Amino acid sequence: MKKFTALLFLLVAFSMPQTSYADSCSLTKTLYKSGKFQRAFKQAKTYATYNNPCAEFYLGLMYLNGEGVKMNAKKGDELIQSAAKHGYQEAIDFLENRPF
Repeated sequence: MKKFTALLFLLVAFSMPQTSYADSCSLTKTLYKSGKFQRAFKQAKTYATYNNPCAEFYLGLMYLNGEGVKMNAKKGDELIQSAAKHGYQEAIDFLENRPF
């Protein structure tokens, strides 16, 4: 069982993108804010699968606004809610200040 657990850990560790959280967040934000939505979407989608709250937030914004992807308000809201639950301050602020 220990060998299986160690092997599973190694598989997961090496399958994850080799970019740090800060780097992935910075790149996603830069792409999003410069209007490169398709590239931002691809970047955010990759890191959101690993529960990166910054990626979840920006992916959620893109779904909410139909930027780089077909608009899907439900999916966008779910992603932003998840980012807020993970403590991502921009998501928390967004949810506190949205008009609806």
